[in-house]
Amino acid sequence: MVRQGILNIHETADIHPSVILEGNITIGAFTTVDAGSVLTGNITIGHHSLVRCNVTIRGTHQIGNFTHIYDNVCMEGGRPAGVGGAQTTKPDRSIIGDNCWINHGATMHGARMADRAAVGLNASLDYNTRLGEDSIVTNGSATCANQVVPPNTMVGGVPAVIIKENITADDRTAYFGVDTVAWTRFEGADLIETRIRRRLGI
Repeated sequence: MVRQGILNIHETADIHPSVILEGNITIGAFTTVDAGSVLTGNITIGHHSLVRCNVTIRGTHQIGNFTHIYDNVCMEGGRPAGVGGAQTTKPDRSIIGDNCWINHGATMHGARMADRAAVGLNASLDYNTRLGEDSIVTNGSATCANQVVPPNTMVGGVPAVIIKENITADDRTAYFGVDTVAWTRFEGADLIETRIRRRLGI
């Protein structure tokens, strides 16, 4: 359902009929948005990405390519600058890189994820959290406002603290049970793109 706004949806994107799109929405090639999701605001999603069921993305967001956002994730764009009691000199920015993994039930407020960063089940990223490349926030963890997680670092707990530094692809696979980067590529291209191509006859 489209309420209002400007839509730029690639012809190969697969948007379930129950999805609500409101605002200025751009969705790239072979990206899928599943049933019950709500996208409202100024949102750009790249190619071969995946938004699963009942995801809410509200505000201003830039989401990359081959990035997966799983069921019941809630993302909002963050705080404006210096109004309403917000302790910010610059607005928060929701920027999600390529090959990122945001697992079921996560909540994110104006957070940034560099390429290949991953967020676990039911994790919470508070305002202006910034995750470095290849970093992990573990299941059920919660960052604090303005927290910076260095590249190749695993954090966990409430509040989240460093568990392990210099993590590798093997560490990520051992934790999540799958190499998240390899899986986003496999599902985005080998599974989703192939299915869409067959359906469209291209």
